[in-house]
Order: sequence, then structure tokens, then C-alpha cells
Amino acid sequence: MRLSGFVLIAAIAFPLSAQMVAVNGASYNPSAPVAPGSFASIFGTNLCGQTQQGTWVSAGQLPLTLGGCSLQINGAGAMLQYVSPGQINFVMPMGVATGQATYVVSNGTSTQSGTLAVGAAGPGVFTATGSGMGMGAMLLGTNFTMVPFSPTTNGQPTPVSIFLTGLDLSTSPQVSLGGMPMNVSWFGNAPGYVGLQQINVAVPAAAAGAGRAPVIVTSGGVNSNVTFMHLLPTNAMMQGMPGWGAGMMVNDNTPRPREVSFMTFNAANNTVLLTDEADDAVRVLTLGDTSATTTITLPSGSQAHEIAVNATGNMAAASLSALNSVALIDLTKNQVTSVIGTGTYPSGLAFAGTNLLVANGGSGNVTVIDTSSATVTQTVPVGFGPSGIAVSGNTAVVANTQAGSVSLINLSNYQVTTLPLASGARPREVAISTTLNKAVLSMPFDGQLIVLDLSSQAMTKITFDSSVCLGPGAMAVSGSTVYVAGQMTGSVVAADLNSGSIIHTMTVDPGPVSLAVDTVANSLLALSEGAGVLDVIDLGSYTITSRMNGVATERVGMFVMPLVYSISPTSGAPGTTFTLTLSGVNLQNVTGLGFYLGSGYGGGMMGGGMMGGAVSGNQDSNIQVSDFQVSADGAQITATVKILSAASAGTRQIRLQTGYGLIAPMMSRSQFTVTQ
Repeated sequence: MRLSGFVLIAAIAFPLSAQMVAVNGASYNPSAPVAPGSFASIFGTNLCGQTQQGTWVSAGQLPLTLGGCSLQINGAGAMLQYVSPGQINFVMPMGVATGQATYVVSNGTSTQSGTLAVGAAGPGVFTATGSGMGMGAMLLGTNFTMVPFSPTTNGQPTPVSIFLTGLDLSTSPQVSLGGMPMNVSWFGNAPGYVGLQQINVAVPAAAAGAGRAPVIVTSGGVNSNVTFMHLLPTNAMMQGMPGWGAGMMVNDNTPRPREVSFMTFNAANNTVLLTDEADDAVRVLTLGDTSATTTITLPSGSQAHEIAVNATGNMAAASLSALNSVALIDLTKNQVTSVIGTGTYPSGLAFAGTNLLVANGGSGNVTVIDTSSATVTQTVPVGFGPSGIAVSGNTAVVANTQAGSVSLINLSNYQVTTLPLASGARPREVAISTTLNKAVLSMPFDGQLIVLDLSSQAMTKITFDSSVCLGPGAMAVSGSTVYVAGQMTGSVVAADLNSGSIIHTMTVDPGPVSLAVDTVANSLLALSEGAGVLDVIDLGSYTITSRMNGVATERVGMFVMPLVYSISPTSGAPGTTFTLTLSGVNLQNVTGLGFYLGSGYGGGMMGGGMMGGAVSGNQDSNIQVSDFQVSADGAQITATVKILSAASAGTRQIRLQTGYGLIAPMMSRSQFTVTQ
């Protein structure tokens, strides 16, 4: 079911096991209760013999039997919206009592049973990705379109409708925009949709220019998944900004062609790298020389978020959230060298020597990539919905936003220790003081930082006055000082990690979403998503000494990722020669392919690596490719494949050669099996 482009209930990938799992149909949070009347999903194996979409029997009524399958919760039949062997989407019957409930799935020939937690409330906000992560299903209240929101529309506060499931309709829900309360003018069942609910709110004037701000809904004391709302600046905010000329305007509720989203500082050459999620680009700004700016083209439609640079400053990585991949960038040439599939909705990045760690929000895991071979070597399960990640020595610290916990990964053996936080906590970003061996986690909805001693695992808190730092998110640490961005207040606060005291508060441009410290110049760099500028702040005087235009340059060309739908054949025996056919789209720029030893999609919550997967670094020389051809429409590749008799049995992954290096093709299956 879709509403103005948002996937409200969908077939997604979930780890298959002998144990079934039932989750909220919007957030997919395995620890959240499912409320009566809400959408929910069951994942497992052999659930139904058919794949079928339910249609409306009558107004507000879906079928109780679909594809020969049925579902009962405590003996009550559940309406079915979608069935398949691995997933069933249904509506929780209204009469089911709170507590543990038993469900029974019948596929017509056999039954399976399991249990789930039922609560009076279990809010889950639908998302544009259909994975419970990313931009929320929040539509402009005047015409129900998916847009970034201006603070006012036609002179009045902009109305927004949030679409979700699992509300307790006996009490009014609360909506927090990065810690800023939103006024709820109406809530209830969305007209014409069973299981779908709606909350109407208005954009607070003080939220103008905040950029991509986190949102959480609380109903009956239960928190929803964290999603995001994009908030545009006012025209007054843009006056005097670099690149802003006479007559230029920010049009109401209109997407901008460029939206900076994250940045990192490269101390090796005094540059700043900015990601632009709307323009599919990385911009390289040389501090103090705005004319020396380079733009690196990323794959089209990638929605790049975070970016990180390695210790030597010759490589960067950008998380491509919409493509479930990361791009490795050679900074000596300023070009993408490789695109590697990860888990679902990659966000946080951290280098650890030659390894890159990627926190996959939709998969509940961390992908470990060997950057020297551009291959996945480990997939490490952590908590649900990880976002921020940072490395200190042999330890990686992961903020599990949706689970409300912290995971510590031992990078020697990849063992994980998970530390719970207070009920309802939603940590977002992580920064580390190597001086103190402490990790800092930002808590945007609580107005706090959590300081974690990595030796003792003891935790303390630093709490901010909401008038000076609301929505703490991005952080940067220098020695024992942490700098924290108040995204909703357009501020940065400096705090002492030893005493927890506030050192200084400074005003920056609207929507600070990323921070870095230039220790040589004794300056703080703050990226303003609202204004699209980089503020350079002198840490001696705490004043902005310069503003750099973050959206000034044009990217060159378009990087379109190949998408492969099918491979035929998918297996072959040693000593055979055959024609291999790959069918898909955007294959025009592929110049060759190879078979690489290794296999392995990472496990995890949803999909773990569906868009690429893990391969080892060695091409199998016992599988030879010749007569490579691509059709003129880019829809098909054919090649002659010869498997030598020396080839060992096992799995290979097919990788495509493009002008951007080797790419694990964007596909659900890129594996080929050499049989005995």
C-alpha cells in the first residue's frame, strides 16, 4: 500500500530462521509491542505457499484468507494485506488483550505458532524507504505531497500530516522534533485505511532551517522509531550568506537542488569534504581558498549522508543510504574507485586502520570493509537501528538509535558487548576522546550527552538548557572538550568532559548537522544544512571568522549504478563452457566482469547487504570470461564463460567493471556457484 510515494507496508528482507518473529509493520522494531488495530508483520519460513497482495473486501476490510493462508491471534482471525513464504503483513485484531499473545499461521497444509507482545500502544512511523529508517511518512497537509517543509505556508504555520500505526487513540500522542514539542491538532485513524493512523501537527517557527531533524512520536508512554523531517530556512535567514544574491528566494515547501548533509575534515591537506544528498556529490573545500573547490560525482539517487576520511588522508568513504552501499573515494584523484554493498540504510562510518566500519540502520549490523581490496570481511550484529559509530584503539562504539543501547565491538575478534540505556532512550551520534578514553553519545530528545568510560563502562550525563542547546546531535572532541551542535537552536556548546560543566555557548548558522576541530588552526568547523554553508569558528574568541559556500560547484556528469535483475545460469561445473546472461538496467557503462572468490551476505535485521554483498579480494583465475557484450539499451550483458577443471566447488560473486572501478552489482543475487 502506498500514499504519495511513501511505502506504508511492504515486502522487505528479514533474517530467516526456524524461529518466527512478529514486529510492528512500520518500525520493524522486534522489541516494541504491537497494538490492536495496527499493521504488523511476521517473518519466517514456509509461512505461505503463494505470494499475494490483499485487496479491499469492503471499506476498511481486508481478507481473512489470502493465497490459501490464514492467521489467528489468540483465536481471532487477522486481516491479511500481504502473504509470501517469508513474510505476512496483517492487521492486529481489535479485541486482543494486552500481554503475551499466541499466533498461528496456516498455509493450508501445515501450521506454525509463535508469540508476540501486545500493548495498548506501539507507535511506528512509516518511512520513505519502507524500512523504518530515514525520512518519515510526513506529508504537506494542504495537498498531501512529500516535500521539505517551510516554517510557514501562505503566512500560516505549515501543516504536516504524519502517517503511522500503533497509536493508543484513548490518549493524545506527543510529537518531538529534535526535543522541540510539536502541537498536535488532530490524531486518529486515517480516513479510508484500516490500520493506518494520522497525526496532524504544525511546524514550529523556531524550527526554521533545522535541516534534516529527528522526530519521535510517543503514545501511551511508548516511543516510536526515530524518523526525520526536513525543515527549510526562511528567506531572512539566507540574507548575507555566501552565494546568496539579490532576488533569490527559498520557495515554500519546495525541494532545493542541493542539500549538504555531512562533512569531515582532512587534516592531511587542510580540506573539508561535504556530502550533498540532493546533488549526489561530494564537494572538497580548501580552507582559506574558496576558489580551490572540487566536486566528486556519486552514483545517481544515492542520497549520501555521512562521510569519513582515513588517517593518512588519501581515502574517503561516503554512505549511500538509498543504494545500501558505500563509495570509496581516492582523494589523490578525487574520484570514486569502488562502490560496495553493505546492509540496509547505511549511515555512520568510521575508519579503523585499513578497515572501514559501516553502521547499517535497517539491518541492525556493522559491515567491516577491507579498503585495500574493497571487499566485505565481516558483518557484525549489533542493536536495532544503529546510527553513529566511532573507533578508539581496538574498540568500536555504536549508538543503536532504535534499540536505545550502545554496542562495543572488540575489533580483534568482533565480539560485541551491548550496554542498555534508560527506557525510551534514542542515542544518535558518537564521538570519542582518546585523551580520556571516553565515548560521548548525543541524546537529541533528552537534551543530554551520555559520557561512557570505555575502561569501567560507567556512564555519566551532561544536561543542557534547552534555550541554548536543543536537539544535541553532531559532536567533535578535542582533548577533554566536547563541542555539541544544538540543531534546533542553531548553536554549538563547548563542555568539559571531566567536570561536565559548560565552557561556552556560541551561535552558528541554522541547522548545524556536522562538526570538526582543526587543532592546527585552533578552529571549529560547523556545517549548516539550513544555509548550506560551512562556518569557520575561532576557538580563541568563539566567533565565526568566515563562511564558505557549500553548494557552489557543479558535479561533472552522472554516475548511474548498474542494476542486475537476473543471472542465467547461476551455476556451472568445472570443465564446461557456456554463455552467461545478465539482465537489468543501466548496464551501458559496464566494460567487463569477473568472478571473485568468497561469498556472503551479512545477516541482520533487514536485508543485510541485499544491494551488493561480501566478496574476497581475489578474482578466480580458473573462471575465464571472453566475448563480453552489452546491448545498446543497457538491458543485457552476455559473455562466454569457461570454468577450468582446476576450479574448486563453491560460491563466487560476479563483480562488474566500470569507469568507477569494480562494483558489486545492485541486485538481490550476485552469486554464482561452481558445482562439483
